[in-house]
Amino acid sequence: MGALRFDATLTRVFDAEMLTTYEVEEELALLLQNAGYVKASYAKAIHEREKVFPTGLEVPGGLSVAVPHCDIEHVNRGALCVGVLKRPVDWRRMDAAELTCPVSLVVMLALDEAHAHMEMLQKTIALIQDQELVRRIIACDTPSEAYDLLTGKLV
Repeated sequence: MGALRFDATLTRVFDAEMLTTYEVEEELALLLQNAGYVKASYAKAIHEREKVFPTGLEVPGGLSVAVPHCDIEHVNRGALCVGVLKRPVDWRRMDAAELTCPVSLVVMLALDEAHAHMEMLQKTIALIQDQELVRRIIACDTPSEAYDLLTGKLV
């Protein structure tokens, strides 16, 4: 897999109440689009894929994560964008689409190579397994603080 761009400008801390999955996806997709990493079609492709193949990864008794992504045709250059949700958002689960889990961390992938999502999913699962680190990330108040904790973990 080629190098993915990830920096503090692609990290967002959400502290609003009652956000929806759609709103979080829109905001993160816009960060990627404004930075030139994805095409205008990216956000819609994320929403459509999430309807059919949801990406919430439940961590029973812990902090759950979502990993939205879409086909490479909507991506200009590989990058990832992270959303820290101070107030968890109900996200449809990857393993049981009829159920939701309270997501606190979103790792949105903009991959420019087919099948590269498996490697990123493995890195994300490794991150999820370090629940103490996830707690520290969720406690961050600024994108740069969250980015500093994530550096080296995802890219």
